[in-house]
Amino acid sequence: MRDKNVKTSYDNASTLDSDRVLLSIQDRCNQWISEQKSRHIDTMYAHIKSGKMLRSKLILAILPLESYANQTDKILDLCAIVELIQCASLLHDDVIDEADTRRGRASINVSFGNKNAIMLGDVLYSNAYVKLCDFEPSIASTIAQAVSHLARGEIEDVSYSGNFQPDLEIYYRILSDKTASLIAACAKAAALFGGLDSSAYEAYGYNLGMAFQVVDDILDITQDKAILGKPAMNDVREGKSTLPYILLYHTLSNNEKEHFLRLFTKADEKSIAALRNMLLDSSALAESKQIAQDFIQKAKQAIAQENNARLIQIAQAMIERNF
Repeated sequence: MRDKNVKTSYDNASTLDSDRVLLSIQDRCNQWISEQKSRHIDTMYAHIKSGKMLRSKLILAILPLESYANQTDKILDLCAIVELIQCASLLHDDVIDEADTRRGRASINVSFGNKNAIMLGDVLYSNAYVKLCDFEPSIASTIAQAVSHLARGEIEDVSYSGNFQPDLEIYYRILSDKTASLIAACAKAAALFGGLDSSAYEAYGYNLGMAFQVVDDILDITQDKAILGKPAMNDVREGKSTLPYILLYHTLSNNEKEHFLRLFTKADEKSIAALRNMLLDSSALAESKQIAQDFIQKAKQAIAQENNARLIQIAQAMIERNF
């Protein structure tokens, strides 16, 4: 599908990340939702603030519009589909986590209630799937399978929340399903669309997704509400056993582990402050960052033969981000 007459320029970020292109993707999402012709849906959807659009940027880095000029609409449609899916998953997450804020403003579940938040998520999912039917079966099934994995990971995450979960294998399995699966699917679907090595790009996306969530785990501890757009130390409030906590736990003596578990279970403000101090005084955050860097290195290695400087930039920015 690549237009052979157009020169590739992976390091030209003006096309990939311009406000114009990202706004065009958002406009597609808005148009599709408006086709429901529901004032209630429009009101709730207008309340949602756009995020980083990482998955769209990833697709655009693999399928630069200047190199696929005759496929622009389809590429932007694929981006919009993924953005609706990601948004829907966050709406459901916020209900499950009883979240008050999302990206610096009141969450949909707080503003309109849990039932409306769940149903709005269903609207976004269903709209995305309708548009996904316009793509080749291999691309559609790649995205659909990732959403299935995402749901499986959410169920497993809920099953372990509340009580501390110290098993790294379980942590990585949940992370793989909840976060990495959709990012990997975006990369694979884009590669399939462009006739590229889908396995290489899938591996890149998978490792990028793993790193993304590990960095999120770290930032939840090290940053504040103003930067995060939600309360800091929110993971422990939600009873989530993330990588820094697990790594810290395994360095403690038996008595220290008992103290740690009391703090984690109680999760009042005094206990949370004590846990944060324990984390900051330990090597857990540095070890977590190294693990994230290892995932980023694997991502870079996966597409080393593709000569895609933009994907390397995305990977590097992932490890350096502070929100």
